[in-house]
Amino acid sequence: MSKINFAAIILLIINFLFTYKYASRVSEFGFYIAFLIALFQFLVWKFESRIKISNRIITMTMYFLLVFLIGFVVICHYYIPKETLNVDRWSVITSFIDTAYNGNYPYSAVSHLGNPPGPMPFYFVIALPFYIINNLSLLSFLGYAIIILLIIRKLRSNHKLIFSSVFLITSTFMYWEIAARSNIFTYSILIVLVLLGFEKLQKDHLSFKFFNLAFLTGLLLATRSVFILAYVIFFLSSLFNNNINFKKLLIYTGVAFIGFIIAFLPILFFFKEEFIELNPFIIQSTFLVPKYYVLVFLLISILFSFFVNNSSDKFFYSGLSLFLAITIYSSYHLINSGYQLAFVKSIIDISYFLFCIPFFMIFILQNSKLNNQKTSV
Repeated sequence: MSKINFAAIILLIINFLFTYKYASRVSEFGFYIAFLIALFQFLVWKFESRIKISNRIITMTMYFLLVFLIGFVVICHYYIPKETLNVDRWSVITSFIDTAYNGNYPYSAVSHLGNPPGPMPFYFVIALPFYIINNLSLLSFLGYAIIILLIIRKLRSNHKLIFSSVFLITSTFMYWEIAARSNIFTYSILIVLVLLGFEKLQKDHLSFKFFNLAFLTGLLLATRSVFILAYVIFFLSSLFNNNINFKKLLIYTGVAFIGFIIAFLPILFFFKEEFIELNPFIIQSTFLVPKYYVLVFLLISILFSFFVNNSSDKFFYSGLSLFLAITIYSSYHLINSGYQLAFVKSIIDISYFLFCIPFFMIFILQNSKLNNQKTSV
């Protein structure tokens, strides 16, 4: 199976899971709704070359989607009270910032569902402007606005724009994230953007832009530690394929490490003892999977680094690494808790699968000549 087909299948599977789970809460036909949407998306993928739609129509459709999503954000803000949702990412953000504002240790905060804040400090720095204007739906919207603009930008060079557009429009997870004030896609697409920048700069001299991007790379890692899987693949494969020399990579990762550490300095300065006792690393290892699973995830990423042949491969294997990590996490809870508790009652957070979606979408957008692609998985 070609990589691009494999990536598309994973995208369809993830959206099927979302549609099935949440459509089943409002309709007894949830499975059939999910199946029909997945079938429609698959048919568009399979027969896109026979669909005659001009780039102008695609452009207009994407801009319409952008405007529609802005309206959807307004509707969600005024007519879907966030307190009624069984999703607490908005509450994790507000409780963290409120606790810090009151002079208390922010990682001691709990959401309205009783969960501690798992993300790292720069996650909350990015969320702060949206917290201030009291509209975290805009933070959710931001990631989808970026991918829509990227689709429009690729109009003249890409073969799978119809699928990318249709997939986004019919993706349940997009509307769910905005309504639920979730933001996984947004943070993931920000990581994708910085890695796209890394791809362009790695052969350049050590410019001011090089150091700025490296610093930003470290800051963005200080949002969610899971993104280290993508970093490992990008950095190691670039070294293996002679896209960057060891000295320059060492400088880049060194500056990134400085950015990562700086994100923690305010908390370490004011709450050193509390941080040692309770921090995002402890929280994540306690609530997700046993600690040794992290080593397995890293080994998978290191292994995938040897299979990278070009720039787009880096996005494919990064997406696959993230997908496998969340699949292993989900399997762990399915085995230990059973289907009813794990999937239906949400011990498994299936929204974590959204980490990999921007990587697969960028991979598809970068592979414009589908018929000429010979690589396989």
